Amino acid sequence: MRKGGWFTLWVMLAISLFAFVDRQVLVLASAPIAGELGLSDGQIGVVQGLAFAVFTILASYPLAWIADRFDRRYVICGCIATWTIGTAACGFAQNFEQLFCAAVLIAAGEAGLVPISWAIVPDLFSGRKRVLANSLFYFFAYLGISLGLALGGVALSGLERIHGQLPASLQTFSPWRLSFFVVCLPAPILMMLAMRATLRRPETPDKAQPAVRNDEFSSFLRTNVLTIGSIFVGLATYVLAFGGYLAWLPVVATRLFGTTAAENGFGLGLATALGTVGGVGLGLLLMRQFIAKHGPSASLRVMWITVLAGTPFIFLFPFIAAAWQGYLLFSGLMVIGTAIGSLVPGVLQDIAPASVRARVTATYTIVQGLIGGSAPSLVGWVSGGLGHQPRDLIFAVTIVALPSWIAALCLFKFAERPFGRLSTLVATQAAATEAKP
Repeated sequence: MRKGGWFTLWVMLAISLFAFVDRQVLVLASAPIAGELGLSDGQIGVVQGLAFAVFTILASYPLAWIADRFDRRYVICGCIATWTIGTAACGFAQNFEQLFCAAVLIAAGEAGLVPISWAIVPDLFSGRKRVLANSLFYFFAYLGISLGLALGGVALSGLERIHGQLPASLQTFSPWRLSFFVVCLPAPILMMLAMRATLRRPETPDKAQPAVRNDEFSSFLRTNVLTIGSIFVGLATYVLAFGGYLAWLPVVATRLFGTTAAENGFGLGLATALGTVGGVGLGLLLMRQFIAKHGPSASLRVMWITVLAGTPFIFLFPFIAAAWQGYLLFSGLMVIGTAIGSLVPGVLQDIAPASVRARVTATYTIVQGLIGGSAPSLVGWVSGGLGHQPRDLIFAVTIVALPSWIAALCLFKFAERPFGRLSTLVATQAAATEAKP
C-alpha cells in the first residue's frame, strides 16, 4: 500500500458522496421545477437523462486521457468546480434550455470522477485491501444517493417552512432554488482536501511517467472486443433498467399517493441506505462462496444470478397500492443492484492492464452513459405516449426496465467464461512485468 493511501481513499469517498448529493436534489425537486418552469415529463426526462448521458460521454474519455498523463489533483479540483457551477446554475434557471445547460455542467464535472477513482485504487492498494476499497467506493456512492434523497427532502421542506423568515434578497428565490445553492457550500473544502491527497501516478524507477500509447489502448479493445463489449453493454442495460426507478419513483409516489418531497426523501433515502448495506454484504458473501469454485469467473457468475433473483421486483412495481410498497420494492431492487455494482470496479480493474486502466473505465462510462443514462428520457417519452393517467408513469418505467433487465441477464451469462480467461491473462502479464529486473 502506498503512503497516504487511506487518506486519499477517504478524500475520494467524500468527494463521491457530495457529487451524488447534487444530482439527487435535481431528482427530488422535479415536481416544483416542472410546475414553476412549465416543463413536461419528456423535458424533465431529458434534463435528468439525456443531459447527463450525452455529456458524460463527451467528457469522460478526455478527462481520463488527461488523468493518465498529468497530476490528478488538478483534474479532480477542476471537476469539483465544474459540477458546483452547474449546481448553482440550476438554482438560477428560468426555462428548460437553461436547466438543461446547468445539468450539462454537472454531468461534465462528474464525468471524470469514476475513471479517476477506480484507476487509483490498484495504485494505492492490493489484494484484499483493494477489494475493500472498491466496495467502499460503491457503498459511498449510493450512500451519497441515500443522503442526497434524505437531506434533500429535509432541506426542501425546511426551506419551504422558513422561506418567509429569510432575508428579502433570498425570498426572491423559490425553496427549490435555494436548495441547489446550499449543496454547493462544501466545494471549497473538498478541493483543499483533494490537493493534499496522493493522486499522482506512481513513478517509474527513472522518475519518469510511464508511457501510455493510444495504439496500445485501441489494440487492447480490438483484441478483446467481444468480451469487453458483452460486459460493458450488459452493465449498461442493467443501469438502463435500474435508472428509471431511481429517477422517477419520487414523481410516481407524488402523483399516485400525494407524498411530499420530505416523505419521498426519507422513504427512498432509507430504502437506498438499507439496500446498499444489504447489497454490499450480499456481493461480498457471494464472491467469497463462488470464487473458490469458479475462480476468476466468479464476478460474472454473481452478477447474472443476482439479476435473475431480482426479476420479480420488476413485475411487482406496477401494482403498488401505497408509497411504502414502492419504497420497499425499491429497497429490494437496491440490494440486487448494489450486489452487482459493488463488483464493477474490480471487474474493470481485472480486465484492464494498468497502462490503459483509466481509459478502459472511461470507455465503460461512455457506454453506460449512452445506454443506461437514457433511462429517464425513455421513461418520460413512453409515459407521454401512454397518456396522462397517474399510473401510466410507473407502467412506463416497467416497459423500459423489463427488456433491459433480461438483456443484462443474458449478456452477463454469455461473458462469464471469456471474462475469466481475460482476467487471468491480464494478471499473468502483470506478474511477469513486475518480475522483470
